[in-house]
Amino acid sequence: MLDGKNILSEFQTDGLNPVHLSEETIREKISAEKNITSNSKSISEIYFFGAGCGSAEGKGRMTGVLKHIFPAAKINVENDLLAAAIATAGNEKGIIAILGTGSNCCYYDGSEVHLKNFGLGHILGDEASGAWFGKKLLRAFLYELLPKNLHQEFLAETGLNRERIIEALYRKPNANIFLSSHMPFIIKHKQEEYIRILLKAGLFEFFETNINSFPESGKTDLYFVGSVASMLETEIQETGKEKNFRIGKILKRPMDGLIQYYR
Repeated sequence: MLDGKNILSEFQTDGLNPVHLSEETIREKISAEKNITSNSKSISEIYFFGAGCGSAEGKGRMTGVLKHIFPAAKINVENDLLAAAIATAGNEKGIIAILGTGSNCCYYDGSEVHLKNFGLGHILGDEASGAWFGKKLLRAFLYELLPKNLHQEFLAETGLNRERIIEALYRKPNANIFLSSHMPFIIKHKQEEYIRILLKAGLFEFFETNINSFPESGKTDLYFVGSVASMLETEIQETGKEKNFRIGKILKRPMDGLIQYYR
């Protein structure tokens, strides 16, 4: 929450995707934050960037919810890729990549994002995401393809076996989050040759399937946002250099860049 230049308060809620949550549920989650309810009538402008807000339907639903909570505010709702673009590139052109639990990519012309057929989720896509790397790790673990030391350390740290993994992936919700939860293990062991090869393969696949699909590829800077991007900053820089790409900002949280931009 800003008063123009100064940060008055900062807080975090659960995810608010209008595709997966009802309007009532979203209102309840937002209204549960005391900083919001105590200032709801005095807020003059809202900038909301989120997953599920790229379509007219998702944007309309979220706008309606926010208008109900902030009756005096001008409401601006956009998708999370635009947030990543503004946070990293500002008003400059560039290709914007999100590497977190999932992955996505777009071209940013300095004011609008231009999408392609990415964001396919952890089953068909999400190359180089936490879910993608987690899936590769678990697959290798179950097939006993991991080096012996990694296999034993993974078993000791997680206590997982075939039954528990299958249950988490096929019988419980949020399989993508379960897959991505194994990124800390991967990062902890990223000096191991097996893990280095895995990380390089994931980033190469992301560059080939996502970044290289844009005509602007190789002609403009690349910007990265997300928890996985921040963990793999060195590897991203190395891959960019190998493929002759210029790498711009790499941010863990788009919020940091957004606050700086709007201030």
